[in-house]
Amino acid sequence: MIPKTIIEGLIENYVYIYIKNISKEFAGKLLSIKEELGGDILVLEDKNINLIYIPISEVTVITERR
Repeated sequence: MIPKTIIEGLIENYVYIYIKNISKEFAGKLLSIKEELGGDILVLEDKNINLIYIPISEVTVITERR
């Protein structure tokens, strides 16, 4: 699992997120981290202004877009 402090530094930046067992990246602006009972969830906004909710425990790689 990626440390939460690293992800907090990427809030309001554009990122690519790769998830376990999925051969596709998710791209968009990282809006926030929601703290839920089951764990922390990333809120990602894609280019069509759709919100994507991804559990931090499922993230394998996160890269900053430049």
